[in-house]
Amino acid sequence: MVWKEIEHTADVGFEVDALSLDELFKEAAFALYGVCYGNTLSDENIHDGSRYTILLDGIDLEELVVSWLNELIYIYEKHRMLFIPLTLVVRKNTWHLEADGVLVKSHSVRMSAKAATYGGLVIYEEPKPFLRIFLDV
Repeated sequence: MVWKEIEHTADVGFEVDALSLDELFKEAAFALYGVCYGNTLSDENIHDGSRYTILLDGIDLEELVVSWLNELIYIYEKHRMLFIPLTLVVRKNTWHLEADGVLVKSHSVRMSAKAATYGGLVIYEEPKPFLRIFLDV
C-alpha cells in the first residue's frame, strides 16, 4: 500500500495503490490524514482511542469513496479527532462500507479540507486497486 500527494492548481490530491479494495479505502484515510493533518499515528494513540463505527452506502464505487473521505473530514471538523479504521469491508454488490475503528485526537493541521471532490477522480479495482482524488481546500 502506497500513497503520494499530488499538486493541483487550486486543490490538493493524492494517489493510492493497494492490493485490495478494502485496503485502498483504509490507505485513502491515511493519505487524507497525511496530506491535511500531517499526522503520523502511533500504536499508543490507537490504543487510547474510543471505539467508533462508520456505515456508508453509495450508488457506485466513485460515490462510496467520496462519501468515505467526506465522512472522515466531517468527523475531524466536528470532533477534532481522526477515525482510524481497524477493520474495513467494502461490499461490491451493494456498494456498502462498514468500518470499525477508534477516534484519536489530532493536534496538528497542515491544511483544512472542505471536501473530497469528483473533479479528476479516478478509481478502479482491476488489475490492481487505484485511486486518484482531489480535495477542495
